[in-house]
Amino acid sequence: MGTRIIIREEQLKSLVGYIKESSDHTTMVNTIVADLAKNYTPEITTKRQGGEYFETPSFQIKADGSMTTGKNLLRYLSMKYGDMVSDDFIKQVIRDWADDSIKDGYLSKNVSMG
Repeated sequence: MGTRIIIREEQLKSLVGYIKESSDHTTMVNTIVADLAKNYTPEITTKRQGGEYFETPSFQIKADGSMTTGKNLLRYLSMKYGDMVSDDFIKQVIRDWADDSIKDGYLSKNVSMG
């Protein structure tokens, strides 16, 4: 026979809130990642500045093959998803997506959606 656990109503509300937040978090990560994968390819570009070469993360736009910066991509996604999540959240999703470090909808660093 299964084991029963008795919890108080406050504990139940806390658990339900945690599960809902976790589910919303994962759903939002997966939504933004799907958008990124459909429309962009992460690239490393090399730029010469002051006689030295610097590697910069950039993103190729699949629709026309042009390149955009992380800052411009963040700006665009903030306009698209900014009413649902914070810029820090979007920035972490972009970073983890480019590094291929998102596993099962979880980011490599715990960042609040709000």
